[in-house]
Amino acid sequence: MKKKYIFAALCAMALIIPLMTMVAQAADPTFGNELIKNRWIEQDRLVGSAGITRPYTWGPSVPEAPVARMEPYNSSPGGQRQVQYFDKARMEINNPANGIVTSGLAVKELVSGLRQDGDTTFTQLAPSKTQVAGDAVSVNPNAPVYASFNQVVTLGGPDSRSKSSTPGAAINAYIAKDGTVTTITAPEAVTVGAYEANTGHNIAKPFFDFMNQTGPTTDPISGTTLQNQKIYTNDPTTNVFGLAISEPYWVSTKVAGVDRLVLVQLFERRVLTYNPALTSSKVEMGNLGQHYYQWRYVESQSGGTTTPTPTTPSGGSSNLNYSQLRYPYLGTGTPTGNFNGATGNVNSYAAGPSSNSSPVYDSANKLAIIGTAGSGVVAVDVSDFVNPKKKWSYPDPLNGVNFNSNVQLVNGVVYIGGGDNRVYAINELTGALVWKSAAAGGPVTSDVLVDSTGVYFVAEDGMLYALNLSDGTAKWTDPVQVSATVDLITGPIQDNNGILYVGGSDSQIHAFNKDGTVVTNFTSNTLDGTISARPSFANGHIYVPTSTGRLYSMNTDGSTLPPHVFTNNTGIYTTPAIVTVGSKTVVFVGSDDGLVYGVDANNVSATPIFAFVVPGAPKVRSSVAVVGNYLYFGTEDKKVYRVETTNQANYLVLATADAAFGNISPVVNGGYLVIASQGGTLYFVK
Repeated sequence: MKKKYIFAALCAMALIIPLMTMVAQAADPTFGNELIKNRWIEQDRLVGSAGITRPYTWGPSVPEAPVARMEPYNSSPGGQRQVQYFDKARMEINNPANGIVTSGLAVKELVSGLRQDGDTTFTQLAPSKTQVAGDAVSVNPNAPVYASFNQVVTLGGPDSRSKSSTPGAAINAYIAKDGTVTTITAPEAVTVGAYEANTGHNIAKPFFDFMNQTGPTTDPISGTTLQNQKIYTNDPTTNVFGLAISEPYWVSTKVAGVDRLVLVQLFERRVLTYNPALTSSKVEMGNLGQHYYQWRYVESQSGGTTTPTPTTPSGGSSNLNYSQLRYPYLGTGTPTGNFNGATGNVNSYAAGPSSNSSPVYDSANKLAIIGTAGSGVVAVDVSDFVNPKKKWSYPDPLNGVNFNSNVQLVNGVVYIGGGDNRVYAINELTGALVWKSAAAGGPVTSDVLVDSTGVYFVAEDGMLYALNLSDGTAKWTDPVQVSATVDLITGPIQDNNGILYVGGSDSQIHAFNKDGTVVTNFTSNTLDGTISARPSFANGHIYVPTSTGRLYSMNTDGSTLPPHVFTNNTGIYTTPAIVTVGSKTVVFVGSDDGLVYGVDANNVSATPIFAFVVPGAPKVRSSVAVVGNYLYFGTEDKKVYRVETTNQANYLVLATADAAFGNISPVVNGGYLVIASQGGTLYFVK
């Protein structure tokens, strides 16, 4: 959006987007690269001069980042790429050798929370809480933010959020800050002008016309003015806007302190707004460069978890990496507890009478969330470590539903299965119900899988279900059943191609497409013993534990490599954790024989390269969490351990609980370890 660039009170002004009818010509910024300079000059040198009414494409530099900088990007030479922040967008040079400057997929990152750290590597952060249009959030608290659009965007190909083409149709959809979409009487008649088939979204006619305008530009080499040029190229590599990822929506926002209805549409690389209150040049660009800088360097300083994902990340989801049971919730920290005489590093909160649910910990909001049997779903505020307090519980009042599946937290929404045969979606910060599904054929106690295509789970009736992410309604006409004699028994996982894998009571793995059809080129071998825990997917293989102490490495066609058979055929009831240790990829599992093993992921049948004997040899059914150089897990003798991956003699007992941990597994993030005992008590260790 256009504005006069006077940055007097920089911190306060950095996020304010007044919608103006005049554009002041600004001096050229300080450029860190000739390629960046040329791109800026071509489109922005003439803006604000006589006869030029279009807004800036890039604008001045963001005040907090006045010059170019290097940022980590593991697909660039040396693992770094040069970027420069401007008011309207950010320029990136991923490979200086090819001379291409892109504006980055910043809107996708802000809405999904997936910060792109390489061509196929992302970090899960919270979606941005910066306003999409209008004045800053501090004076405009009810305006939609980027996170508000999380459930209405399409970040890959057409999906359930896509719409049919409606050329010429009136635009009257309205989105509120909480993401609710309703229909209103628009303040001005605006219609659909085009359709983006690659994502399945209509484009408002004023935006389509704006994107395709022509006019004078500047030849960056000679400095001469070129007439009747296409301002914004359609070259996919250098396109200013990218694909439309949302429908156009009216939003309520303050503009220069005045309440307005403004039309907003999100594209991969830009946000466009249409303000009926303006008398001319009603279409403007959002201050995306400012917003992205704010999100990356201010909002997201609590960090996140780095995850390999497909090239096109699944939008609106946790990073879909199944190399560890609780991978999306593992971040940073090396908690030591009350080691060596320390005090005050362990605390607890009695969340319920009992629990079989692995918690999550949101370090940004200092919230630990757990499902219980008897007290519902409970969120505990740990901002005061010495005095943790309940922030909310659901339902309130209690209705007798037990919540024994592991907590999933995806973009501010908690997903969890209930003993009443339903899946619940609950607002993370308020505890308000977002939706609950219709009843399945049995309790939901296994892991729920959440991605941009839907919510997938196995109920205790042995069937696989799929729900629509937006409202929890059934995605498939009927749940999937293997046969009348075979039940599905583990929570689903998926590979990088979106194939779902589920363990069956027939000791086989079953593979399904996202439409519920069986993958025809997958035939599982029958494994020795019952599949005793949710499998993992990493290293191009499915790693499957069984009740007879075997660990299988299965190819994606269902064939298996020779398994590892652990001592005395003692069962493995933990989800494998696959991580890199030194030069090797290692699979860690806990066993009922009181050991935690590590085997070569490329040759699981070989002699273990790691074997930690837990003192007293209690059963280890708490799936290992690996963060940094340490393993973390609970035991049946009520202890929480930290063990160094390269030196098993270096271990600590971090805490002793009031009850065994069973299958409950820890998370480590933001410097804290959080785990719940089967006695329903949450433990916090720093």
